[in-house]
Amino acid sequence: MKPIVKKIFAVMTIAVLAIPNLAMAENEIKNAIEIPDNLFVTLTFHDVRDDVAKTGDRDIYAISTKNLAQFFAWLQQEGWHPIRLQDVWQARQKKKSLPPKSVLLTFDDGAISSYTRVFPLLKQYNFPAVFAIPTSWINGNTKDAYEAYGENSLMKWDEMREMQQSGLTEFVSHSDNMHKGILANPQKNMQPAAITREYFPKLQKYESDQAYQKRVLRDLKKSKGILDFELGINTLGIFWPYGAVTKESEQLATKAGLPMSFSLGSMSTLADSGKTYQRALVMDNPTPEILRAQMEDFLTFARAPHKQRHSFVRFDLTEMTSPNNQIFDQKLGQFLDQVSALKTNIILLKSVADENGDGKIDVAYFPNRQLEMRQDLLNRTVWQARTRIGNNVYAELPISLETQQGFNLAKLTADLVKNNTHLEGLVIETGDEFLCAVQNKNWDNACSQKINQVFQIKERTKEQAKNYANISSNYQTALKISLKDKRMEGLKSLIEHSLTYSDFLYIEFDPVRHPEIFKAVKKQLEQLSNQQIQRLIFSFTVTPNATKREWKQYQYDYQTLKNLSVQKIGINNYKLNEGQKIQENLYQELSTNASPLTYRNPYERNLAKGAK
Repeated sequence: MKPIVKKIFAVMTIAVLAIPNLAMAENEIKNAIEIPDNLFVTLTFHDVRDDVAKTGDRDIYAISTKNLAQFFAWLQQEGWHPIRLQDVWQARQKKKSLPPKSVLLTFDDGAISSYTRVFPLLKQYNFPAVFAIPTSWINGNTKDAYEAYGENSLMKWDEMREMQQSGLTEFVSHSDNMHKGILANPQKNMQPAAITREYFPKLQKYESDQAYQKRVLRDLKKSKGILDFELGINTLGIFWPYGAVTKESEQLATKAGLPMSFSLGSMSTLADSGKTYQRALVMDNPTPEILRAQMEDFLTFARAPHKQRHSFVRFDLTEMTSPNNQIFDQKLGQFLDQVSALKTNIILLKSVADENGDGKIDVAYFPNRQLEMRQDLLNRTVWQARTRIGNNVYAELPISLETQQGFNLAKLTADLVKNNTHLEGLVIETGDEFLCAVQNKNWDNACSQKINQVFQIKERTKEQAKNYANISSNYQTALKISLKDKRMEGLKSLIEHSLTYSDFLYIEFDPVRHPEIFKAVKKQLEQLSNQQIQRLIFSFTVTPNATKREWKQYQYDYQTLKNLSVQKIGINNYKLNEGQKIQENLYQELSTNASPLTYRNPYERNLAKGAK
C-alpha cells in the first residue's frame, strides 16, 4: 500500500500498536501464552530506507534499514521461524504443521527498497519473505507509486526474477489496478476499489452486483496472469490493498485462482482455518523491542473486542436530512466535531425512520430494495466518522420491520452492509420482544418462541452482513433492550442464553427518572461473571433539561457501572443541539481520553462570541 493513499484509509485497519509493559519478563509472557498448533504471526512492512527519522518521518509506514536488520537478528537469536507462504498453504491442506513461533514476513507495493535493502538482508539471514505487487504499477501506472515513494521507486521485473530464483522470495498479487479509491457515494468520498460499489454521479446510481463482481474478478485474473507470466510462478495469494476484503471479494479471488487471502488486522491466524488471514501493519519505524512486544500482543490478545473499553454515542440520522449536500456536510461537520471533542469512540446511527408518524418505519438513509430511501446519508457519515475522528460505527435497525411490517430484515441488512462495508456492526432494536424474558426467570412457551424468533432473525442478518463487511473490521451484532420496569429476574438467564447467539446485549434506560430500574440492574450485575458483563452495553437515555442535581446523579450512575466492571457505556439519545450539555456534564464519564491536557471544548468559541 502506498503511504500517500493509505493515509486516507488507515483508520480502516486495525494495526497492532498497543505495547504491553516491556518490563515484563519474557519467560513470564511465554508461560502465559498457550499457542495452538499452526498459529503464525504475519508482519507487513513497506518501504525500507537508510534515512528514516526515529520519530515523525514523512512516511509513517517506512522502517529504517538498521531497525529491520536488528529485528532480523533478534528473530534469529530468539528462535523465531520465518516461514514461506507455501508453508501456510501446506498447513492449510493439513499436509504439514508449522513450527512453533512462526512468522510470515511480508512487504507491500513493490518498492525498489525491497530489492536494494530487503533482499540482501534476506540472503544474509537466509530468511524467506513474501512481496505483494500491484502489477499495473510495475507496468507503467506509476503516478500513485511515485507520489508515495518518489520517482523510479519501483522494482523491475528482472530484479524480481532474480529474487524469485534465489528461493527466498515469493510474490503475490496486490491487485492489478485496485490499489486506489473509487467514488463511493453522492458526496464524493473515495473508498477502496476492491470492496466498494462505485457510484456514478451522472446516472445517480451505484454499480450493480454483477458489474462489481465482473470488475473485481477481471482485475484479479489480470494480476495473477501477469505475475505468473513474468516470474514463471503459480501465485496463490492476494494481499488486499488497504486490507479491504469481504467474503464476497474473497470468493472472487478464489475464482481468479488466488485462494490465499490476506487482510490487515490484529488477529494471529491458524494456518489451517481456511479463511482470510490477518496481517499486522508495521508503523512508526519500530525498534526490535517494540516489534517483539507487538508480536506478543498479536499472540496474546488476539482481537478480543468484548474486553475492550467502548463509549457509545447513539444518534438519529433523521437530524442529518438536508435540502442539499452542502447543508448536510455542515451538519455532519458539526456532529463529528462535537463527538471528537467528547472523545467517545463508537457511534451508533439509527438508519431508518417513521417519517409520517404512524408508528411504522417507512424510510431509510441508505440504498435498499424494500424501503424508500429518503436521503443517501449513511455511507458518508460512516466513512467520515472513521477517517476524520477515528470512531467505529454501528447501524441500528428495528426488528419490528420483520415481525410487524413483514419486511425481510436479513435482506435489508445485506443492502445496508453491501453499501457500507466499513460498518463495525449492527444493533437490532428488539422492541417489546424481550420483555417477557427480562421480567421472568422462567419462560413460558410463548415467551420462548419470541426469544427464538429474535435469535433466528439475528443469525440471518449476521450471515448476510458478513458476506459484505470488511474482514479487516471486527463486525459485531448487538440486541437492544429498553428496560421498562424493575422486574428483571430473567436478565441473567437471557444473557446466558443470548451469548450463544449474539455478540452483545445493548441495554437502555434512564437511571435518574427510574432509579428503581437501576437498583435492579445493579443487583443483576452482581450475579454475573466478568465474561458476561463484558458482553453488555449500557446506554443511558439522558433527560436534556436535567437539573444540576440530576446531572450529578447521571455522573454517579455512570461511575457505578464502571465500578461494576462494565466496560461499554453510552448515551442513547445524543442530539446536535444538546451536545454542549453533554460535553459540560458528562465528559469525564463518557470520554475515553486519558489525558486532561488534550481536552478541547468546541463550544468555547460560541461562548466567547456571546460574551461580546
